[in-house]
Amino acid sequence: MKRMWNYFASILVMGLLAGCSNDTLTGDDSDENLNGSKDAVYMNVSVQLPAGGVGARSKTDTPENGDYGTSTSGTEVGQDKENTVSEVLLVLATTGDELIAHSITETSENMTNLSSTSFSTTKRISKTSIAAYYSKEAGNTDANGNLTTGKDEIHVYVFCNPTTVLKNLIDGAGVGTTAWRDGIAGRTEFDAAITDKKFLMSNAVLAKKKLPKALADWNDYTTENNAFNLSGPNNYGTDKEVVNNGAIRVERSVARFDFKDGSGKNNTYDVVMKNNKPLMQIQLQKMALVNMSRNFYYLRRVSTNGLKDGWNICGVETSSNYVVDTDAAEKNEGITSGFVTYFDYCLGHEEGTSWTIDQTARGQWDTHDISTVLGENAPSDNYGSKEYKIWRYVAENTIPGETSNQKQGITTGVVFKGRMIAPEDADETSSLVQLLKRTDLKGDPMLDPILYTYLTNIYVTWKEVRAAALDENASREFYAAVFGNPSNADKICVEKAAEGDVEAVNAVYSNDPKSPDYLWSQWQASASNTTYWESFRTAAVGSRFTIYQSSKEGSDPVGYYCYYYYWNRHNDNRDNGSMGPMEFGVVRNNVYKLAVTKIDRLGHPRISDNDPDPIEPDEPDEKSDVYLTVSVEVLPWTVRINNIEF
Repeated sequence: MKRMWNYFASILVMGLLAGCSNDTLTGDDSDENLNGSKDAVYMNVSVQLPAGGVGARSKTDTPENGDYGTSTSGTEVGQDKENTVSEVLLVLATTGDELIAHSITETSENMTNLSSTSFSTTKRISKTSIAAYYSKEAGNTDANGNLTTGKDEIHVYVFCNPTTVLKNLIDGAGVGTTAWRDGIAGRTEFDAAITDKKFLMSNAVLAKKKLPKALADWNDYTTENNAFNLSGPNNYGTDKEVVNNGAIRVERSVARFDFKDGSGKNNTYDVVMKNNKPLMQIQLQKMALVNMSRNFYYLRRVSTNGLKDGWNICGVETSSNYVVDTDAAEKNEGITSGFVTYFDYCLGHEEGTSWTIDQTARGQWDTHDISTVLGENAPSDNYGSKEYKIWRYVAENTIPGETSNQKQGITTGVVFKGRMIAPEDADETSSLVQLLKRTDLKGDPMLDPILYTYLTNIYVTWKEVRAAALDENASREFYAAVFGNPSNADKICVEKAAEGDVEAVNAVYSNDPKSPDYLWSQWQASASNTTYWESFRTAAVGSRFTIYQSSKEGSDPVGYYCYYYYWNRHNDNRDNGSMGPMEFGVVRNNVYKLAVTKIDRLGHPRISDNDPDPIEPDEPDEKSDVYLTVSVEVLPWTVRINNIEF
């Protein structure tokens, strides 16, 4: 799908500092910023802001004829505040990106609105740099002072809403240098880029333009009304004709995450069913961003493997290449520690050689109440029915090389916190429903009842686990997971109360000292002994039991909670369990529209030690066990719709 653009014209006035007297270009006004000289030339440039139309779960659509890469979902028109431009920085460079000149920073822009999405502005550039480019010493001109073949072709870069750091970088760059092109923005600039929604924008594609052949030709462009046109014809039909076709396309330097309720019933999903009616539901209550990259390039770049070698500045993203990240080399070698060096909102808490998802880790995340994200005061998108709400903006984060490099510790993701609840009309004879509706829970994980799951089955207390394992229809694998390999197998039984003439029966536990059942009985005999609890938990989790304990954190009500981890998809290969290139990551100027559409199992427990399948930093982003389904749409301001299923 071709990308659609809205146009605005930027008139950039370029004034020249005094050079040698025989290179002087005389205009008709003075400028104190140029030491009072009258040396000035003017240039027009048209700039295209990113915009578009609408679009399902998506991947990058390979462009035709070198056009800008898009998503198969289409594009979304940006908000007016996302299209606002208050300042423009223009950079002229050789085709090798050696700096020629840049516009002089001014205190305010002289803008004239041409339409709701366009404006014109006035800029100046120093004569010293221009004259130096035309000088014989530079080797760019022939004996007549004309630029030689190819030297009249240049690269033009436009930065909209440049940050102070970026302007200082360009101001400090020496003529003929290329280091400015590889400038890296950090968290301070990310925050600045979205403050007051004045988004930093830069070239979406490489802009090749032509200059006048001779320095003296600039005498034709010394007034605002007769400016050199970087996007159209100049001196048409004369021997000094220079034609520059096409506007310069820009893109925002950040991405956007949107969210909507994919359940259709207040973010609530049926998880445990009986007779086609839910006994337990999961209500998603919070969502948190994790692993947001701390740095990004001012100018996007692509390569065949996501590494620096052979990259193309402002190259087009296709279905078979990679967008290059500032930390590409480190990610390719394997980041195993020091995640805080590379990311904000780190997924795990590092302390020494230890990495875990605990209360400290959760405190690092950028956590939001979903009710606030979807509240009446939350901004709606410009897409479809506008059910999506704009959640937040995110820095670019891509992963190079082998698909196995796409790991949980370095991938930007969203963590959803869900509370286990029972519907109002749920069967109250169920022990699970009774527990979830209790009002006397303390939120103390060691005092309140504990929930256990094995495969898709959920049990309230270990006694229910034992009873299920002793059932004649229980599998041999489940029996062994509970009782191990006991020598007293024929005597193991559950506790039974006296009934009529039948006497009470005391429980008999497995005598296999490595089995969860044996260790649970030891813990119950000395419930205050944490060593027994740890031994039991280790054995149970080792037998593939997941343990859910009650909690009370912050303002959250007492209850049972679980977590769902979603690693953001950029290019969805529609093959769960098998990753493709650039499948996971965040790319600038994309809108990722998220909606949890299905949850059919409990998520990860709050306590990592209770989890037989814990989140680990070196685990691949995509595994065969899927906890939720996320609908993701991504448009440039590409939309990628990710329907999330857990």
